[in-house]
Amino acid sequence: MSQTDRQPSRAFKPNGMLVWGLTLSQIMGWGALYHTFPLYMKPMQESFGWSVTDLNLALTIGLMSCDLAAIPIGRWIDRNGAHLTMTLGSALGGIMLVLWSQVEHLWAFYGIWMCIGLAQGLSLGNVPAAVVTANVRDYRRGLAYVSFFSSLASTIAIPLASVAVTSLGWRHALLLQAAVQLCGPMCVNFVILRGTRGSMRDPAQAKKEPSPVPRVMRTKAFWYLAVACSVHWFVAMSVSIHVLPLMLDRGLSQDMAVFVIAFNGPASVAGRLLMYFLVPGNSGLLTGRFMFPMLTLGMLMLALATSLPGFLAYAVTFGMAAGVLMVVRQTSVAEIFGTRGYGAITGALATVSIVPRTMAPFTVALLRDYFGSYDPVLWILFAATGLGTIAFYLAAAEHRGE
Repeated sequence: MSQTDRQPSRAFKPNGMLVWGLTLSQIMGWGALYHTFPLYMKPMQESFGWSVTDLNLALTIGLMSCDLAAIPIGRWIDRNGAHLTMTLGSALGGIMLVLWSQVEHLWAFYGIWMCIGLAQGLSLGNVPAAVVTANVRDYRRGLAYVSFFSSLASTIAIPLASVAVTSLGWRHALLLQAAVQLCGPMCVNFVILRGTRGSMRDPAQAKKEPSPVPRVMRTKAFWYLAVACSVHWFVAMSVSIHVLPLMLDRGLSQDMAVFVIAFNGPASVAGRLLMYFLVPGNSGLLTGRFMFPMLTLGMLMLALATSLPGFLAYAVTFGMAAGVLMVVRQTSVAEIFGTRGYGAITGALATVSIVPRTMAPFTVALLRDYFGSYDPVLWILFAATGLGTIAFYLAAAEHRGE
């Protein structure tokens, strides 16, 4: 039986209800469970006296929890679909936001974020991508649509959460986010994911078939791609969490800093639209050859920025590249290794990249405290993006046999 024959029948259209429902779920889920985290750092510092490093360790714990569960979650989805996992993950995220709003102790905060990380692993990122690749006829277009609009999560969530924190206080703002999470992603996932399936054609037959992960992990392309993904994860997560305090350190007001951050979403959408219309077949491998160098340029702009125009230039360049590379990361896996076992393969990539991905916010916080400013840290991140660019070129060349 050929690999093509083993693929599940894809019954959904790339512009249908499944794709738009996943898009809505991802916008609200990423906003509630990730992007708004920096807005709670300052008020929690004022309430408890916890340091930036203390707070970022919670995010690191959450990311580690997410990645440690990536392979088993991916295997479950490949065999059973994501209806149960995404619904439960969204519910767990909402419950943890409620508990976060009542937190009083640092150890409890860490426990809550361990569970939030699991909720992210069950309902965000690779999971909806696995749903699309297994169920949508033109999965590249489907991934492009979900990614186009999911990138608006930070643009929508950060300003709204900022207003909520300022007007209601951080505890009540979290309760509001919990309500959004439970009424939005949980309900949407429960409804739209009925009838979807995993990437293994027949769950009963799939249990007898060997997992493609060991074979894939023996290829050079997997490890080159793992390095490139690790760099993208490390840099993107570091910047997303630390860019707000960085801009405040360089003299921008919080309103102006939030205004700059809000540009990332539209820039990401613009980049993905360019990919959709200009790149033949929406090829992730072809797009990555342009966008990894662009990410390096954006990092250079951030290192040099000292005023609002400089930060806006960074936001457009970096936001466009980082947003498109999220699509590249998802589509390149399918282009190189095929869609069978997609969930487990992307889970393996997340797992082998666990240290750079999970330690990013905490490591940058430590380096910032060590150097006394963000300036040297930004040059380290700039060098890392160069390494990621080289690794991606090698992965693409290995795939093409160059």
